[in-house]
Amino acid sequence: MANARDVIMPHIEAALAEAAEKKLSQDAMARIMFEQALRIWRECRTPEDIRTEIMEAADHLDPDEDFMFMRP
Repeated sequence: MANARDVIMPHIEAALAEAAEKKLSQDAMARIMFEQALRIWRECRTPEDIRTEIMEAADHLDPDEDFMFMRP
């Protein structure tokens, strides 16, 4: 059974490949994808919830960082 990642990743990879062929900036592509993610989130999430999601992601940008998990 397909999941959301299975659906979106081929489109992202194709868009990035097309952008590379056309010598478009990966940064510009990422900014547009981020803009669209925010647009989608605004349809179903509160601004505070979106902010929390973004801050959580920003807090864990270092790929070498260990994640801290809280146990109930």
